[in-house]
Amino acid sequence: MRIFILGRTKYQEAWALMKRIHDEVASGVSEETILVTEHDHVITVGRHGRLNNVLRRELPIYVVERGGDATYHGPGQAVVYPVVRPRRGVRSYLWALEEAVIRTLDKYGISAGRREDHRGVWVGGKKIASVGIAVERGVAYHGVAVYVNPHMDYFYHINPCGLPPYVITSMRQLGVEADVFEVGYAVAVNLETLLQRQERSQTRCESLRRIP
Repeated sequence: MRIFILGRTKYQEAWALMKRIHDEVASGVSEETILVTEHDHVITVGRHGRLNNVLRRELPIYVVERGGDATYHGPGQAVVYPVVRPRRGVRSYLWALEEAVIRTLDKYGISAGRREDHRGVWVGGKKIASVGIAVERGVAYHGVAVYVNPHMDYFYHINPCGLPPYVITSMRQLGVEADVFEVGYAVAVNLETLLQRQERSQTRCESLRRIP
């Protein structure tokens, strides 16, 4: 599995690259890849999202393939796009994405977790990372955004994931200063480890099923 740190990108450039790699992985001509980036200011809306959750239309807006609703991306967010084959189904893959963030934040002294009613990673009643994926031809893409030190005012351009803007927090707001790309790389490494464990577990289960 490859991990590439792209630096800051325009959303449409990273989106095009991600889709090209997705096609290559799905066709079997490229290995699984995790992209780590930070975007210029942009709003994206998932395929089943509602454009009326975009409250101010001053930034570029893209309707994309992932699940979820309106999301703001911009400087200060570690955005991680894994282009991988889910080992044990979509639900287990989403768990692994969230878990990779939870384990990364733990290393920075932030205790985070999940909520049953909303995807993503939460600290108390505040959301610190958003998750949204698409799966086509057996390969997942899009991914997760971790709020390291973004400009929080921009979240008031939207109802993030259909929620009020004030539910969003960041590592900086929690008193932790961190480098965006170091956080993104740590999430990528943690995810790679979790997927490898899921793959080994799946292989063991398949071997047991073949025992007469």
